Amino acid sequence: MAAALKCIREHGAESLSLRALAREVGVSQTAPYRHFEDKVALLSALASDGFLQLAQQMKDAMGDRERDPIGALQRGGLAYIHFAVSKPETYRLMYSMPIDKFSDSEMQACHHEAFQLLERTVESGLASGKFKAHNKDAVVMASWSLVHGYAQLLIDGVIDLNGLDIQHAFESIGIVMNEGIVGL
Repeated sequence: MAAALKCIREHGAESLSLRALAREVGVSQTAPYRHFEDKVALLSALASDGFLQLAQQMKDAMGDRERDPIGALQRGGLAYIHFAVSKPETYRLMYSMPIDKFSDSEMQACHHEAFQLLERTVESGLASGKFKAHNKDAVVMASWSLVHGYAQLLIDGVIDLNGLDIQHAFESIGIVMNEGIVGL
């Protein structure tokens, strides 16, 4: 799996070949097929591992989501961004295909675990009155879209932080999100 990530980092997921990977690690061309049915199964395993790591990092960062949903949302978003920046090839792979195209149902469950952390945090914030009364699904999608988009812009190198570090820039974006753009 480490060799596959290296190949993806250097050449992209579309160029990954199980046979070439076997040659790279010095095993027979059929050896990878003992572990993975095909390329999609290998990609699913890599994405699954990525989603598990992401969910764990978010969970560790968020703390008590019920008592502090605002802080949990901010810390979870920052953990998401740091994961993307530190493991861009894994992050890109995780979101490279629609979830139902991956072969591994476990991978789909791992994806949902990270997403459910966000959902439960938003539910806590709405239930406690710490978040404005909005549709839960809209708050979840707005939060995820903001964090995912920011992470993608960072790893693609198309965003200028104007001298700020990732955390301070994210905090500035969070203020805009928290206050709203229009302020109605």
